[in-house]
Amino acid sequence: MRTRAAAALVLAAGLCVAGPALAATAPASSALFTYRDPAINESSGIAPSSFDDTVYTQNDSGDAARFFRVDARGNTIAVYTLRGASNVDWEDMATGDDAAGEPVLYFADIGDNDHNRKEIAVYAVPEPHGPSADVTWTRYRFTYPDGPHDAEALLVDPRTRRIYIATKELLKNGKVYEAPASPSPTDVNPLTSIGTDPPLTTSGDFAPDGSRVVLLTYVGAIWADDVGAPWHRLDVPLPPQAEAIAYTHDGSSVLVGGEGRHSAVYRAPAPEPRSPTSTSPKPAGQPSDAATPGAAAPSAQPSASSQSHAREWGSRMLVIAIIGVFALLLVAIFVVCRRRNR
Repeated sequence: MRTRAAAALVLAAGLCVAGPALAATAPASSALFTYRDPAINESSGIAPSSFDDTVYTQNDSGDAARFFRVDARGNTIAVYTLRGASNVDWEDMATGDDAAGEPVLYFADIGDNDHNRKEIAVYAVPEPHGPSADVTWTRYRFTYPDGPHDAEALLVDPRTRRIYIATKELLKNGKVYEAPASPSPTDVNPLTSIGTDPPLTTSGDFAPDGSRVVLLTYVGAIWADDVGAPWHRLDVPLPPQAEAIAYTHDGSSVLVGGEGRHSAVYRAPAPEPRSPTSTSPKPAGQPSDAATPGAAAPSAQPSASSQSHAREWGSRMLVIAIIGVFALLLVAIFVVCRRRNR
């Protein structure tokens, strides 16, 4: 929490200087609703219901292993508890389905501000839609190949049910990691690095048909045709400390939310396709680097164009972060000087 607060202060200081140049990434918009429940004080993920117009959200570290079902006016109508599970630092959530086609919710216990967790976890829960209750869950444990990382973005490909995790860095690009095609619920599963994401990435999601990917950062959102494909800017409203993004169930819009008690949720148009050819779905269980008949085998590494887009976005974020750090240093020096003069 201290690290997240510091990052937010750095960002705020940087935006005071660089904000006008980024104004186009945050179009004016009215809130879709505001969370009315004071228990929802650090919403760090959002997902639409498969059954109606309600949404789910969860708090990050400091709360129990639970999540909330919220109606279109922001009222909590149910609270579901993962009895026996833990919330070390739940940072995002995602939707999907199981092998039988039944809807599933995923919760990412992947936050690690101190970079000392030996393993992280993702919980899979059959999607509920009744009154408050305890829910059954399956835990998948993961480990990074290159040591601990702080991460806040969880993505689940609806075509393959494969899990992806995007790390969060302050002054450099993060990494995108891919889980095994069929992770074990008993053993620790190794993650594989497959690409990069911008600094300060806080959330992500796949389109319901798997044709698009969106990522949210503290200064804007981006989209791509797939994980590892070139990134493009996506104009969305930015609430304070933007921490949650998800596609609506019909794929026409994205929902964007932030942390804080009584925080607001916004709705923005989903990205339009830029390519005349759509991404071919990969069969469930097929590794992302496996060859598809009649097509070139996709690379596990990002393309040169993707790397160029990531570098451009990363450079922009780096400039903001550096400005923010410099501004905070000036504030700290001013405070110290004032105290000495008293």
